[in-house]
Amino acid sequence: MDESLKPTALSLAEILSSLSYALDLTGGQPMGHAQRSCLIGMRIGSLYGLSENELTSLYYAVLMKDAGCSSNAARMYEIFGSDDLKAKGDASVVDWSNIFEAARYAAAHALPSGSLCMRAARVLKIGVQGSRQNQEIQESRCNRGSQIAMMLGLGKQAADCIRSLPERWNGSGAPQGLCGEAIPLLSRIASLAQTIDVFDRTFGLDAAYEMAEKRSGRWFDPELVRIAQRFRNDLNFWHEVRNSARETLLDLDIRAAIEMATESRIDSICDAFAQIVDAKSPFTGQHSSRVRDYSVQIARGLGISGARLTTMRRAALLHDVGKLAVPNTILDKPGKPDEEEWKCIRLHPFHTQQILHQIPGFERITQIASAHHERLDGRGYFQGLNADQLDLDMRILAVADVYDALSAERPYRGALPQEEVFAILDKDRGIALDADCIDVLKKYAMPAEPTVLRRAA
Repeated sequence: MDESLKPTALSLAEILSSLSYALDLTGGQPMGHAQRSCLIGMRIGSLYGLSENELTSLYYAVLMKDAGCSSNAARMYEIFGSDDLKAKGDASVVDWSNIFEAARYAAAHALPSGSLCMRAARVLKIGVQGSRQNQEIQESRCNRGSQIAMMLGLGKQAADCIRSLPERWNGSGAPQGLCGEAIPLLSRIASLAQTIDVFDRTFGLDAAYEMAEKRSGRWFDPELVRIAQRFRNDLNFWHEVRNSARETLLDLDIRAAIEMATESRIDSICDAFAQIVDAKSPFTGQHSSRVRDYSVQIARGLGISGARLTTMRRAALLHDVGKLAVPNTILDKPGKPDEEEWKCIRLHPFHTQQILHQIPGFERITQIASAHHERLDGRGYFQGLNADQLDLDMRILAVADVYDALSAERPYRGALPQEEVFAILDKDRGIALDADCIDVLKKYAMPAEPTVLRRAA
């Protein structure tokens, strides 16, 4: 068996900490934010005296805390008419109890390319409907994030932590308006930890602690703020947070750092992250799962089975994880992307590669997934690979992806009829796309007696 196809013993932490980079992107944060927040949260939790089970739940919850962020991306774009990633990133430093800060934020993000009158009208609308809209956005994020946590098998404590993350100590948060100790303890820790990381990275450590003190008793549990003060001057700890958070997390002496991922657990993770990716835009709903189905059907038709087929299926599910770095101003634009927008789109396979290559044992998955926009004639992206460099598995995924993209609705056009889809594919057969892969797909998609394409097992 090819060494790259052999099952690799992987800890759950290795996989989730790597995939947390994708969640950082969709939350408008620089890659590594969830890992840094997790390390800060674990320090607070240890000093508080959490049990081993609580620390394990906290560990997983903070790494996956933004699993629901993609579900409100389209709505953020609809409300503000601007880059959802930048809007989310900037929102993380706003004190929403300060009406002037909130107003400045709305003015900065409302229809930035619109006329003064249009922007003013949008700001007014946000001001009138802001409370309801915020509730809607937070409910979507929290409920979906909690569901993903359960899909990943992280347990109820971790799911509850994610669901109540935006709650505030004084009851001014969302989605339920919980107050004080009614907020789950792990949510209180995670909220403080993530905000300290954002402020430390943006303004410096002194500003982070000044923020924590000002918001103590309003946003944050005062006892937790006092605990955080105990390691303010631990220079070694803050060096680890900023420079080696992932390595430190994987080296912690707790169960979460050494729990191994079974093959079925890895499959569940791939399925969950496919759903996270596809939730970002109404025009990508179920795209990853359909590409999985088409890829598996083509692969089987070409005699691929066993571990190689499993790798193919996982690569198909994760191929677009880098698309979480593309703002909805592009994904949902009611027109074709301009040149600058295309540059951003063409980077998404690069982001896929950068995220997946962090996972030991995912080398082959990374190679296949990051090549899904490459073409036989070398005119694809982002690597510009040619026929000699594209193996069969890569070619399968490329054909499956193009087929689904043409078959699905886009903001600037409707879904194309199947006959037209295959006419377009046939123009590229042997030039940009593999002819054998197209023929096998056509056999399943357009048989002599009409049937539906079988769903992958």
